[in-house]
Amino acid sequence: MKPDSVILIINSSPKRSNSHTQVLLDAAVRGVASAGDCRILTYHFAGKRFSDCNAVCRAYCAAHGSCIQKDDLEELLPLWQQADGYIIGAPVYHMGLPAQLKAALDRLGNINFASMQGQYPRFLKVGGAIAQGGVRYGGQELAIQQVVSHLMLLNCLPVSGDMPESYMGVATYTTSLEQIRADQVALDSAFSLGFRLAQLTKIVQSGRAALAEQLGKDYFPEYVQAEAAGSADRA
Repeated sequence: MKPDSVILIINSSPKRSNSHTQVLLDAAVRGVASAGDCRILTYHFAGKRFSDCNAVCRAYCAAHGSCIQKDDLEELLPLWQQADGYIIGAPVYHMGLPAQLKAALDRLGNINFASMQGQYPRFLKVGGAIAQGGVRYGGQELAIQQVVSHLMLLNCLPVSGDMPESYMGVATYTTSLEQIRADQVALDSAFSLGFRLAQLTKIVQSGRAALAEQLGKDYFPEYVQAEAAGSADRA
């Protein structure tokens, strides 16, 4: 029996309730579920704390595979590591990502770079972005581009929803829950993003398994991580 794909849904909104971002993520979850054979994990930034990267602890990251700063990244990191694909939903702050999310992505990248002995394996996680702002042209595409850049930096695969409504990801604006719940174009785009992400995740998993004997170990991050940890223990 083939393993289920693990899809992580991340809501970076600081709102504990009535999150506009969550409305779109719920539509994306329905899209993921419609693809079948997926195990869905969720993570909410509301009430969590993520310190900014201080860029002085590479030796610690390399030796432990984690960050020297102990905050809620310790919850997020193992979820990210086990995910085959993930969707990041974000409200737009100052024409970009919320500071908490940006800090988490900075540290996630640095932890992986250091713990892999100065290189990134080919994680090949499939990722997508959803951004919503309070005005029509408030920086939604800029926020999505930051997520796409993050994915490419970590050797992951960005995916969008169905075009022409969704080029790089899902973008919309809203001033109320009623407005976003009535935005059928955005909801359909979020659904298609979830569905396409789940499909591509399955394609990547199947292709990597079929070509396992031909691919280098960098295509199997769990092997690289174990090897890196062993090297650190022997040091």
